[in-house]
Amino acid sequence: MKKLLFCFSILLILQSCWPTRGDDDDLRRSSYEPVTQARQDFEKGITIMEERPVINSGKIYVKGDLIYLNEKGEGFHIIDNSDPVNPHSVAFIKIPLATDLAIRNNILYVHHAVDLVAFTYSLNSNSLNIVHRERDVFPELRSPEGLEPSFYNVPANEIVIGYQQLN
Repeated sequence: MKKLLFCFSILLILQSCWPTRGDDDDLRRSSYEPVTQARQDFEKGITIMEERPVINSGKIYVKGDLIYLNEKGEGFHIIDNSDPVNPHSVAFIKIPLATDLAIRNNILYVHHAVDLVAFTYSLNSNSLNIVHRERDVFPELRSPEGLEPSFYNVPANEIVIGYQQLN
């Protein structure tokens, strides 16, 4: 009898851990909503700009006389290091949500949100040429609460570029 009473007590205690059968909206709430961009606009987001000050630097990559300095989530500063005593900033490659870069031969590979983009950069003409874009290689940006974009029913032709907190 004591064992039965003990088991029943444990069951009552554990009941508080079980999800309730409330309204589905109660179970599917978030303090954030996704900020999205049409894929077409997202893919046009890689541009070369004039040099600008470094604000939030990340990793550094070196290829020949050029240094590529990551501006976290913004893109890459290009620094001419042909004179190591006097390096100078040449340009800024704007790549929103860029987190990483790899260089092989003369091709730069960039993690651009969910895509992997391959491009070349010419110092002489200060231009870039996108060679290839492999779509949806990387996981989508999760909310600060750890929720995936599928939780928010983001349309297939939209890319989540951030989250904003709801009031």
